[in-house]
Amino acid sequence: MTARLPVAMVGAGHIHSPGYLRWLAQSPDVDLVGVYDQDPRRAAELAEASGTKVLGSLEEATSLARAAVIGPEPTRQLALAEAVAQSGGALLIEKPLGVNAAESKALVALAEKVPISVTLPVRYHPGAVQLARAVHEQQLGEVVAIWATNRNRFPGGWFGDPALAGGGCLLDHVVHVADLIGWIWQTTWSSVRAEAGTLHHVDLAVEDSAIVLAQTTNDMMVSVDPSMSRPDDMAGALDLTMRVWGERGVATIDIFAARVDAFDTSGRHRQHLVGADMDGAMLSDWVRSVRGAGPPPVPCADAFRASALAFAAQQAVATHQTVRLS
Repeated sequence: MTARLPVAMVGAGHIHSPGYLRWLAQSPDVDLVGVYDQDPRRAAELAEASGTKVLGSLEEATSLARAAVIGPEPTRQLALAEAVAQSGGALLIEKPLGVNAAESKALVALAEKVPISVTLPVRYHPGAVQLARAVHEQQLGEVVAIWATNRNRFPGGWFGDPALAGGGCLLDHVVHVADLIGWIWQTTWSSVRAEAGTLHHVDLAVEDSAIVLAQTTNDMMVSVDPSMSRPDDMAGALDLTMRVWGERGVATIDIFAARVDAFDTSGRHRQHLVGADMDGAMLSDWVRSVRGAGPPPVPCADAFRASALAFAAQQAVATHQTVRLS
């Protein structure tokens, strides 16, 4: 019987970290050795919820674990990844890949020294896999345009603090759509135009609304709405949709269509996702790759291309000009 993989969570401030911890704690292939975070209270709460222990230092984490999930707020990502990488273990780091082009390049360079995969799970969703199959089998013919959305309510907390988030909805949401397109069509980005603003949460220091118009190197026109502007109690506030126009037909995917909308007696809404567990599929693939010494399933090079579109969109907003990437 193959020994379980010792994994530590290093940095747990990101909104996805609790879900990843729950999966790691329940996996028969993982020995979750503990949680390290610069906020001891948060580390203790997450450790208790996942049935593991608090790790008091990075040194303790790297001494116990053969692999680590790096899940802090975005601006803390690079420093933690570089520190943990000194032990030589495999890393799974939260998207986006850095908060600017320089950080993104530094993480790509780090991936030449240790195996690094990135948390871009949408490519594991059955709808995305089915769309990829249709494209590869030429069922749609040549694709000319894509209309995509990744919208939500504003999450609150550090998402509104540029010192921790590094940006607003452009940085957080564009990468999911960009990665999906890059993965399916094996293309990258040639140009982008974008506009953004803080339209619905007037006290925010980051944008909550945006529209992105981009062109790929294989001449597809792409529009993306990454806004975090939906009402707090809106049913189905979280979405990720893509409508694809080809010579032979049109295809649509709706990643979060399978859900239960629940309302309490005060009318407060909660969206419970059901069906496909794309996070679990991504984590399982990563664990399998580390245990088998295989290549990272979502390599830094892919995340670099997806994040580059978000960085270029930020530049386009600042200059009100088209930004060329290649």
